[in-house]
Amino acid sequence: MYALQNSVDTLHKSVTPMSENGFIRFEGVREYLPVTELFKIYKTQTLVAKRQAAPRTKNNNILRLIAILRHYIPDLESANITCFASKTGAGIPICDDWVAHRGCNEMRQARSIFSKAWIKRYKQLGIDTSYFSNWIALSLEGVQVTPFDANRKELDTIRSKCEALKDSDKDMYLMYALAYGLGLRSSEIQRARFDDLREDFDGNKLIRIHDPKSGGEYQDRPCDPSWWDLLVSYKTSDDALIVPVQEDRITREFPFFLRRICGVVDDRPVHRLRKYCGHRVMRENGNNAFVASKALGHSSVEITSRVYVGMPTIQRSF
Repeated sequence: MYALQNSVDTLHKSVTPMSENGFIRFEGVREYLPVTELFKIYKTQTLVAKRQAAPRTKNNNILRLIAILRHYIPDLESANITCFASKTGAGIPICDDWVAHRGCNEMRQARSIFSKAWIKRYKQLGIDTSYFSNWIALSLEGVQVTPFDANRKELDTIRSKCEALKDSDKDMYLMYALAYGLGLRSSEIQRARFDDLREDFDGNKLIRIHDPKSGGEYQDRPCDPSWWDLLVSYKTSDDALIVPVQEDRITREFPFFLRRICGVVDDRPVHRLRKYCGHRVMRENGNNAFVASKALGHSSVEITSRVYVGMPTIQRSF
């Protein structure tokens, strides 16, 4: 069996090197692959003909997995991939023990590194994946989805207070316009530039999201033309950030404003504006969840229907 090995590692004299993608594959006897090398492969390799996770998503998955492993393996930097087969003193695989005591949410993200597509890639590179068997076989409960519950009084307050920002705090008003008007996440608001606002051949208004959560280099999302035109009216230059402020203003001050001034009680107040965007787009386009799904950048209409857009409106029959 081939085993992936960095070119600077010391190997048995009988091994035969084979080069692939900047790494060296060796056939023969060798030491086990360090955990740090596995993480490096996951971050740098590309799956063939598959949707690619954004680099930021990959990094977050690794950080989540590291946090879990450190609970059982303090000296993780010197550990190799056999540590994934470790068990507790009671003989329980560490991944099962974590889920039993801490739940599925963190494990679901961490286990992304052991998806079917990645296991196939590891095998192609010659990595012995048998040590990952407990993680692959781990049974996790499905994600519990809470349907979005739109509140007319809350939305009226949000719109009133945020519209008043137009004269007092232009940058925060533009945060509101991107979140409620176009449905952007906080991280997407931070990266949005005026040249991301574009039109397609048919004149549809779009915003290009770079390194989207769903994977890939970029994603073009259809926009509400009214909000798109409003944002373009603030344009200074093509490559300028739409909200040229320190990150804390978007991640701390704006959420604080939404909680204290607008009365939003959601744990993620900026994301609640994104939900209201999906809710609005659906209703203004004939209760069409597909349109809202595209505007929000979801990978499937099912996600939009279950989480963001609430109940459909049924017209009177008589």
